[in-house]
Amino acid sequence: MSEFLKFLFLKIEWLIGFSGLITKFIIGFGICLILCYFIYIDYFPTDLSLGDGLLFFLITVKFCFVYLLFLGSHYALGNTLVGLLSVLKNICITLFYFREKLAKKLLNLFFIKLDLKESVDRIGKFFIKFLLSVFGLAFVFAFYGGKLLNLITMIFLSLLLKFCIDKIINQLKTEKLNNENLTENEKDYKNKKLLLMLVYILIVPSVVYLFYAGKDTNIFIKNTLGSVREDDKNSLIYIKLVFKDFFPEARIGEKKGEYIEIKDAEVLLRGVGKNALVQYTSKAKDQNGNMVPIKVKVEIPNDSLLIIRRTHNQK
Repeated sequence: MSEFLKFLFLKIEWLIGFSGLITKFIIGFGICLILCYFIYIDYFPTDLSLGDGLLFFLITVKFCFVYLLFLGSHYALGNTLVGLLSVLKNICITLFYFREKLAKKLLNLFFIKLDLKESVDRIGKFFIKFLLSVFGLAFVFAFYGGKLLNLITMIFLSLLLKFCIDKIINQLKTEKLNNENLTENEKDYKNKKLLLMLVYILIVPSVVYLFYAGKDTNIFIKNTLGSVREDDKNSLIYIKLVFKDFFPEARIGEKKGEYIEIKDAEVLLRGVGKNALVQYTSKAKDQNGNMVPIKVKVEIPNDSLLIIRRTHNQK
């Protein structure tokens, strides 16, 4: 057996040894996410069962994937913004000291030494950074739905993550070089400092985003919790006929067998507990007698709910 296979098997064996702990952590984190979602929709099912571990596992995996995209896209945008600021700074300095800079540049052209390998490395790094920045910009605008009102929040989080992540990377590099010269107390202090910065990176940006992003455009909720919620944009929502009286006539659609369609509604929760939660918008009079929009939530048994998903076929 080759050395690489031995190394690979040892790593797999080490991972299997911690698989139980990792699985418990993932399921526990998924339970925390679904509980936070209950608070978010202002609803808590009384018959909640925590036995559906696969659902909580799936929620955690999807959340981690979306959150990595969230952090990576903001970091890429932060890199782009810092690069643009550096370019503007250099332009201002060049314009201010134009004569002196121009004379030095012209003089250096006669004594420049070309290194092909170094030039190729620089060009490669530039294009990699450029591609990462382009993808980062695309993802970051997807998170905010392209709204101009969220531009300041987006820029703030991008610069914040750029600063914090670079700080951690530099700290890890410094620690790797000087770790042998540190005492145990100094190592413990640096590890606690890095842990606090890591927790800060993981918590603060998401809290700020959740506070400013609207519920309709919140990509954490739409992508991470897509397994427990549905809307009428990509799905048709049907309920059994016996529950149609809980909805106004304006929301009643086409009848199909023992089911009837509910229009302009969304399923906030399904598959968790015994009942599903369906929400629609209506109007009611306030204390002054004015008609104001309200949101009505109706509990329906999960086995009385039918979802037909629609996909847009683009050829």
